[in-house]
Amino acid sequence: MPFAPHHPSRRRLIAGGATLAAGVLLPPQATAPVAALASDRDFLDLLFVLEQSQIVRYQALLKRFDEAAFTAAGLPAGTRGRIEAILTADQAHISVLTPPVEPLQPAPVSPEMTDLTAALSDMAALENLATAAYAGIIPMLERQKLIPELLGIHGTEARQAAWLATLLGNDPFPDAIDVALSPDETLARLSSVASGAPAAATPQVAAANLAPVVAAIAKELGVSPEAVHVVTAEQQTWPDRSLGCPKPGQMYAQVLTPGYLVVVEVNGTRSEFHTDERGNVVRCS
Repeated sequence: MPFAPHHPSRRRLIAGGATLAAGVLLPPQATAPVAALASDRDFLDLLFVLEQSQIVRYQALLKRFDEAAFTAAGLPAGTRGRIEAILTADQAHISVLTPPVEPLQPAPVSPEMTDLTAALSDMAALENLATAAYAGIIPMLERQKLIPELLGIHGTEARQAAWLATLLGNDPFPDAIDVALSPDETLARLSSVASGAPAAATPQVAAANLAPVVAAIAKELGVSPEAVHVVTAEQQTWPDRSLGCPKPGQMYAQVLTPGYLVVVEVNGTRSEFHTDERGNVVRCS
């Protein structure tokens, strides 16, 4: 039985790009509920655009950088061929998902690529996004027959992400357990990516959403909230209640905890805080 089209979610994907293009990423409680992405067709459409974004960027990378550019960058022999193989794999993935019933406009575009290493770092970030997106969506599918193929794609995306991390000299396994992204979280990040923003860019969090966090940090530091200057703020999902900063000898509830990684400056001194969304903060530097 064919899937029924679910147009509102597709319109939401397009509209979401404008929000992130302005540099604002709302936290989960402020985004539209997951119910807006309610059917298997919605979830597959989301994965389709994610794969489409990867294909567009890999094609642009291969068009922009020839074999000589890979050699000049000091990359191992055969690296460009491996990128071509990854592109072929993503093209196979998208054939499993099938296009959305209603075409998405605008189609995903690639950012301008001037540096090969930066472009590969961007692709590593996009592969990690894909891995987290599949992990979050697969358990929500009602159509069980799709799951084996999607699990196979998820595994391939994870291996591609690990290979790119190793190529760039990064840790391919930074976390013991990868964090899965909900469809809404994927939708928010993908809206920016589809509009051509770098996948590795850190979206900014709206200041209003940080107010309770800043108040808690000010209290922890013994200053007024006005004295706290937020340098950077990234949305994070911590693997447990330790918020990424466990103390020796303490036990923590093993539940995924959404929050923020915030770097603040007070009187010329910078500090890193990990938080949840309820104003609990842990100083990590």
